[in-house]
Amino acid sequence: MTKTRPMTGISDRLAKANVAISNALSDAQIGKLLGEYGYQTQKLSEGKGMLEAADLAVKRQVAAHGDQKEATARFLSAEKTARTAYQNLAQVARAAFARDKAKLAVLGLNAAMPKALPLFLTMATALFDNASHTAEIAETLKGYGYGADKLAKERAKIVELSAADQSQESAKGAAQQATFEQNRAMEALDYWMGGFVKVAKVALRDQPQLLEKLGILKRGGKTAAQRQAPQKAAATRAAKKTPKM
Repeated sequence: MTKTRPMTGISDRLAKANVAISNALSDAQIGKLLGEYGYQTQKLSEGKGMLEAADLAVKRQVAAHGDQKEATARFLSAEKTARTAYQNLAQVARAAFARDKAKLAVLGLNAAMPKALPLFLTMATALFDNASHTAEIAETLKGYGYGADKLAKERAKIVELSAADQSQESAKGAAQQATFEQNRAMEALDYWMGGFVKVAKVALRDQPQLLEKLGILKRGGKTAAQRQAPQKAAATRAAKKTPKM
């Protein structure tokens, strides 16, 4: 059976746990009453440890998520740059070898630019490598502004894309792991707090002000205005029904 997750926000859950545990540890009267029901200092300290672990896990998850966003931004920028480099050389090569389909095939330009990233990286690498290492092709491209230095510089953009892709995948994995650890730590804290709140309501049932100090508030009754609302509504309806003279 899937465990139902609390709907309260993580920061709110941490804040409530902090108030409850900190005040339970610092208030002697609360500590004495809770101690009678098994929540001595040692057990409260266990809860504090869970709180600190959960807080640390949340901070790590936030940092990992930020790293992932940065890695994705770098990847998208690198991909745009690499595809532009590919398209520029492809267009020049197609112009230079418009009547030589064999050389276009050597460059991998007998088909459109691949959309899928893995195939694009393979074909882009082949394009630049074959343009550089096939003497006749390299000599011709030199006349179109693609000398050895420019080919090497443009090929580096393909290498940068490959590295950015690996970095992004690594960041995704780290973010997923951080989220898993955060959820596990929060679930442990929620479970501990669930038991603590139930016991605190028993131990402090005659001391509502102490429950309030722990942030465990009893449901308040209706306000005077809320109690009088039905009567006011009835009077308003009656007034509307009374015929005017």
